[in-house]
Amino acid sequence: MPFVQPYNEQELLLRIAAGDQEAYRQIFESYWDKVYGIGLRLTKSPELAKDLAQETFIKIWNNRDKLPAVTNFSAFIFTVSRHLVIDHLRKHVFTASNEDYLTAYFSDDAISPQEKTEYKELEKLMHRAIDNLPPQLQQVFRLSRIEGLTHAEIALRMNITRITSKSYMVRALYAIRKYLAQYNNDQLLVMLVAGELVKIYFRAHALPLLSYASL
Repeated sequence: MPFVQPYNEQELLLRIAAGDQEAYRQIFESYWDKVYGIGLRLTKSPELAKDLAQETFIKIWNNRDKLPAVTNFSAFIFTVSRHLVIDHLRKHVFTASNEDYLTAYFSDDAISPQEKTEYKELEKLMHRAIDNLPPQLQQVFRLSRIEGLTHAEIALRMNITRITSKSYMVRALYAIRKYLAQYNNDQLLVMLVAGELVKIYFRAHALPLLSYASL
């Protein structure tokens, strides 16, 4: 369906809030492609993207009483859609039982040239985030996530306690998340949601494991 801006979107939203299904249909037809595209970009699954797009519009209808307060519906539905997709990925896709799917998700065949460029940029961001950490937090992060040491081993290496090592790691992860949150990037969101399992991406590309593990 082509994206056609409604002739009076605010009026349509007011009508939807009042239960007007014809107004709802117009909004649905105007924004379907945009919402579906968000899901397809993040899930790479046409079927799943369609299901999540439908869920987005169901949510819009079920919460129609809030629409009169919406001043920018395009931004509003984008936010609703992206949150639903990310929440679905977190709960149902990026799980240990889905390793085969994740391997395919991050494989070269599944990643477009544009996405490969984006991933390289994300790696640069991640490195900058790590380099921006205070020395002790950075050392704990690197020993844990790059060298694979346990907190007990880190404590012995750095002459600190296990509790201190864990505390440094929590602070390091928080600082990295805060740094990366400055960048509004869908692929970065997917990486952050993937968390520990994003190491599959690095295995698929034969890259050294660091970057996004456990964020």
